[in-house]
Amino acid sequence: MGAPALLVIVAVALAGLQPIRAQAASSYILVRTVTGLDQPVYVASPTADYQRSFIVEKTGVIRVLSGGALLATPFLNMSALVSTDGERGLLSMAFDPAYATYRRFYVYYTDLSGTIVIARYLAVAGDPNRADPASRHVLAAVPHPTYSNHNGGQLQFDPVAAKSGSAMLYFATGDGGSAGDPNNNAQNLGSGLGKLFRIDTNAATPKKVLFAYGLRNPWRFSFDRLNGDLRIGDVGQGSWEELDLIKHGSASGKNFGWRKYEGDHLYHNQTINSSQLTWPFWEYSHSGGNCAVVGGYLYRGSISVLYGYYLYADLCSGNIWMQLPGHAPIRMAISGQVSDIVSFAEDSRGEVSIVSIDGSIWRLSPVWTLAGQSKGSS
Repeated sequence: MGAPALLVIVAVALAGLQPIRAQAASSYILVRTVTGLDQPVYVASPTADYQRSFIVEKTGVIRVLSGGALLATPFLNMSALVSTDGERGLLSMAFDPAYATYRRFYVYYTDLSGTIVIARYLAVAGDPNRADPASRHVLAAVPHPTYSNHNGGQLQFDPVAAKSGSAMLYFATGDGGSAGDPNNNAQNLGSGLGKLFRIDTNAATPKKVLFAYGLRNPWRFSFDRLNGDLRIGDVGQGSWEELDLIKHGSASGKNFGWRKYEGDHLYHNQTINSSQLTWPFWEYSHSGGNCAVVGGYLYRGSISVLYGYYLYADLCSGNIWMQLPGHAPIRMAISGQVSDIVSFAEDSRGEVSIVSIDGSIWRLSPVWTLAGQSKGSS
């Protein structure tokens, strides 16, 4: 990529946000923490594991980053099961909230026929850096036979439910691909494509339950670890990218409107009940080189001036935004410094990294604040 390992970025002025908080300014750096990966697309960490991160490679391999060092032996190699054609591949993973007790984790991948598969694995007892490939158990399979794009790809546990001992796993599928959802999958409740599902993984027989629909390609979504609100970055068609919100505790059945609407804008003349739609909390156009939203996280880490902002990016432009709920986003000065952003990552402390499919992972760190107190790296 040719970028230096340490990118010192000019100050970001957070003007105009008063009286929400005192005016402040901060400068950020992106620290490249890992290189040489093979198409990384996601990073996950077990709850309260402050030493390890698990890196998902599109090719079907999960790598272990322990104490800052990339272990030579993969945690899991399932490449023989995974189709990597187009946007297919091993796309994300999630650790059971009680992983330390049960050793269960979950993967989202497309199999050799293109079917979207959610499967459970177990870590090897006595060896926390190795998974048992024979422990695979499929929880859900969604046929995706025709096109190689729009597979969705995210797994996330509801963190608020987890505090009460529940294990509610969410996953979101794309509309099945091509352009314009030619089969109208997203609005068809008989199709598993273009949907957000929930699985109670503690149930005796876990089953997927429809939670929301009308999505085009919800590549990345996340929960606010503090209050459980869910934000979705739904990749647009040709003109608009959208960001959707489901408040924690909301009833299931929300319809986000695709393919009738791309963001707030009419795309197709099909007949649906538009009065029942849930509209995006934000949208942005494809001007300035934008093309595909990468949903991030509502920041709950140690950088005080970022606390409570939702961070997200665009794949093509490299723009990175920070947005307070209910306010317009601010384009961060680190925009464009990392190419091919495909995901954000949140560690057990709430700190955020950025994943580039070119083989690198970058950690977001502050340089200074207006009060003159350096926050340093975490």
